[in-house]
Amino acid sequence: MEFLILGATETIPSAIGSSLVQLVTFLVLLGALSYFVWKPLKKVMDEREQLIHSEIDEAEQRRMDAVKLKEENEAVLRETQTEISAMMDNAKNQAKKEQEAIIHDANTRANQMMETAKADIEREKEKAIRDINDQVGEISVLIAEKMIAKEINQDDQKDLVERYLQEAGGK
Repeated sequence: MEFLILGATETIPSAIGSSLVQLVTFLVLLGALSYFVWKPLKKVMDEREQLIHSEIDEAEQRRMDAVKLKEENEAVLRETQTEISAMMDNAKNQAKKEQEAIIHDANTRANQMMETAKADIEREKEKAIRDINDQVGEISVLIAEKMIAKEINQDDQKDLVERYLQEAGGK
């Protein structure tokens, strides 16, 4: 029984032998390729896979760090805004207290000035009353002197009093 193998004119035992040689050659070639090519290629591929995994892990870590940093920045921003708000409230309260103190001082000074002015007015009023009383006394003395010096009738006396009052008003 003979098998026809394309282009082969050999018999079955020689075909089997030839096939075995080809199989052994293939296995040796496969072993050599595995040892010299596949292992270094696998090593390079494994290193590349490790590099990719480490870069992915590093990128994930950086992303997590960025998220953490963002949260910290937001917390600092909120804290700063709270501090600024507190400072503004404190400044407003301080300004209000200063305003009230200034108004109180101004009112106190105004009241003191009014009291001083009232006291001055009262002294001037008393002085004016004393001056008027002194003038009335002088006029009375003058009228009495004139009446003693000259006896006058009722109309003359009225004219005389009015004239002396006008003279005294001119003083």
